[in-house]
Amino acid sequence: MRWCSFVLMALLWTAIGHGIAVATLRQRVAVLPFEATASAGETAWLPKTIAGSLNAQLAFAPTLVLLPRTVAYRVVEQLQGTPMERKALIIASRFRCDFVVFGSFSLHGTQLRITAHLLQPPQEIATETVAGDLNELLHLLDTLTERLWVRMGVEITDTLRERLRTDPTQSSEAFIAFSYAAHAWDEEENPNGDVEEALRLLQEAVRLDPKFYKAWVNMGLAWERKGNLLEAQRCYEQALRVQPSWFPLAHYNLAGIHLRRGDLTKALTECEAALQADPTFARAHLRKGTVLAQLNRLTEAVLAFEQAIALEPELAMAHNNLGLAYQALGRFAEARAAFQRAIDLDTDDLAVAYAHNNLGNLLRQQGDYEGAMRHYLLALRRKPDYAVAWVNLGDMHAKRGNFAEAARCYEEALRLDPNLPKVRERLRDAQARIK
Repeated sequence: MRWCSFVLMALLWTAIGHGIAVATLRQRVAVLPFEATASAGETAWLPKTIAGSLNAQLAFAPTLVLLPRTVAYRVVEQLQGTPMERKALIIASRFRCDFVVFGSFSLHGTQLRITAHLLQPPQEIATETVAGDLNELLHLLDTLTERLWVRMGVEITDTLRERLRTDPTQSSEAFIAFSYAAHAWDEEENPNGDVEEALRLLQEAVRLDPKFYKAWVNMGLAWERKGNLLEAQRCYEQALRVQPSWFPLAHYNLAGIHLRRGDLTKALTECEAALQADPTFARAHLRKGTVLAQLNRLTEAVLAFEQAIALEPELAMAHNNLGLAYQALGRFAEARAAFQRAIDLDTDDLAVAYAHNNLGNLLRQQGDYEGAMRHYLLALRRKPDYAVAWVNLGDMHAKRGNFAEAARCYEEALRLDPNLPKVRERLRDAQARIK
């Protein structure tokens, strides 16, 4: 059984919010990228910096749960050409949001003006505006967050206000360097960006503020991208030394490193630590489930995946891994439904490709070779560089006696991943059978 490798991927701090406590009734909020209006100068880093910061800060309120930014941004990109207010309404309807935040900003010299619109479906819209010098960006974002909380009916306690004012750093220069780094390279949104430039900027951020734990986490991600797990681990461990107790991502990313190394005991310990910091962190439940599955503790894994889905219904990889666990337990109808749900969500090309491949494997196990081939092809349509799907498609061609096409598929798989096990043997066998 092949558990989806998504759970080995690290997570940027802005990807989700961090709730203070588990709440039984929580309002759902989406934050969309902000648009530039009549701005002069280099502003490409600002739209997602503003939105990402609001996303993370709004989630400090225990009564709010934030739609993952990557989900919201993907839908926004799919709706190019649609007015932003209409996009907000579509996202509110699709993801059952109680509020959607969208807006614009202008930058003239160093003077920044941010306008946020708060949509409360079906039509009510409130507007808040803050303005000041770019060096006051942190203060402007804090002020805007607090005003939006008031609009949403959040009770702003002294503890909540203190967290808002001190997180993630009180150094505007460090925060701007951090934001430039995220624009240069982002594990989820810009994985092919300039990781060297991101590292340089993150090192500058922690020089300016050695306690800037989110910069340490993102530096760890950059080192992971470069394949230096030892340096990545060092960064995560440094983040642990200076981070607040409620922040889960350093533990989560350390779990990913241990999982890649095959140390499942340490991976599980770090998952538990992440969940102790934030029990509402859906992706830590997902990673915990993956570790449990690899330990063959499948019933516990199912519970972890179900908890992840309960907290973040759009987390397609949780549906994927739940389907794999069901399949391993012989619960084939439930497995098929879980894979189909991951496909239907369509929030992540990688997750959709994995789901098609997994569904193809399930159908293949049940003797439906035509259905299996169809899903392998669909997997490759969404992710053409998915080497495992090329192997599986080659197997189906070999099953049909089409050895020339099988050989072509195996060759493509090996081109993409020369270390795939037993594929060279399949390739030689297919080539020997070509007439």
